[in-house]
Amino acid sequence: MIRRIFQILIPCVFLFVARAEAFGWDPLTSILKKDTLKTEPKRYSYFSARYEIGRVLQTNDFVRGENLAGKPIDTFHALTLSYGVQTTGRKEWQHVLNFPYYGVSFYNANFFNSRELGYPTALYGFIGLPIKRGPRSSFGYELGFGLTYNWQPYDEYNNPFNIAIGSHRTVYGGGNLYYSYDLTPRWELKGGVEFSHFSNGATKQPNSGLNLFSPFVELKYSFHDRPELVRVMPPAYQKHSEIAVQYGIGKMQEEYRSKESEDIFALESFMMMNVSVAWLRQTTWKHKFGIGTDLTYNEEGNVKITYHEGQEPDVEKSSAFFDKTSMGIYGTYEFCIDRLSLASYLGAYALRKHDDREPPLLYQKFGAKYHFKNDMFIGILVRAHNFSVADFIEWNIGYRFKWY
Repeated sequence: MIRRIFQILIPCVFLFVARAEAFGWDPLTSILKKDTLKTEPKRYSYFSARYEIGRVLQTNDFVRGENLAGKPIDTFHALTLSYGVQTTGRKEWQHVLNFPYYGVSFYNANFFNSRELGYPTALYGFIGLPIKRGPRSSFGYELGFGLTYNWQPYDEYNNPFNIAIGSHRTVYGGGNLYYSYDLTPRWELKGGVEFSHFSNGATKQPNSGLNLFSPFVELKYSFHDRPELVRVMPPAYQKHSEIAVQYGIGKMQEEYRSKESEDIFALESFMMMNVSVAWLRQTTWKHKFGIGTDLTYNEEGNVKITYHEGQEPDVEKSSAFFDKTSMGIYGTYEFCIDRLSLASYLGAYALRKHDDREPPLLYQKFGAKYHFKNDMFIGILVRAHNFSVADFIEWNIGYRFKWY
């Protein structure tokens, strides 16, 4: 009976395989492909721990030694825990940027002066952009941006020396250069140097900020064996132009000190609004250039200061709309990472009413924008002058009209 079954079954199997091959389908290959698809992870994620010890750059009197301890705050160390995802080339931009990785980090620092600075903790997003990849190593840079909390900020009575940090929460921005080496298919060792900056963007004074520079070492564990990364450059980018219209809003705080004593001052908060229109041209996968104009309404414009002996100055806001309005013209550059753009602006005031407290002629903006599929975008920009002094933070929403 069994022999009879095999006599019927074997010819049927051969007939099935022959007909499958005639139609260009290999059953064995199909089975293997299905098995591969079952074992292929949706994402190649990892966890890492980074330790750094370095220098606090001496950029203000507080860290130079005008503090409770009476000595410089010049050293810090920090621990960063990160969860990230390695791209594998499923989208064209990943090949263009040499398979970047991205994720979120939890950062905690110790300045050995918790009484005046606390133990700041940051939560930020990051992206790593390899410049050169080898069989088991890579060299590149990372960029990170987020929020920091748990500061011990300035207080007139309880923390009067801390002119660096004026608020419980600040913006965190950082970047590093790194070299990484694959120890095994899942373990990776990384080292490099990092620069970090903390500031609240002048939303609350004082706001001298902190700047850090340090070497670091990082150990990374991947939850899956490292993917094989085969770079295939996509076709030339389809060039396009766009008109980007955006609306921004922000807040700033300013100190007005008495002419008699630096210890007597008034703090005043101001709102600002900005409407910007720009023409932009993107000619490659990574680069976008343009020109535009800003129309800014700033309540601080042309304020009147009245000084009184032994008292805080009186600050009177102007009631005239055009006293608080200015127009600027700027050039802009955006580094494009799929729908994310890292934006920089260099502008000059073309129209404004002059007063004694006006900022310099040139201004700058630095930040990021994220574009949605429907051509709307959101963004955050730090407006500054002298490439170092923050004026305020703009929170933006906008829409672009794009054509090819």
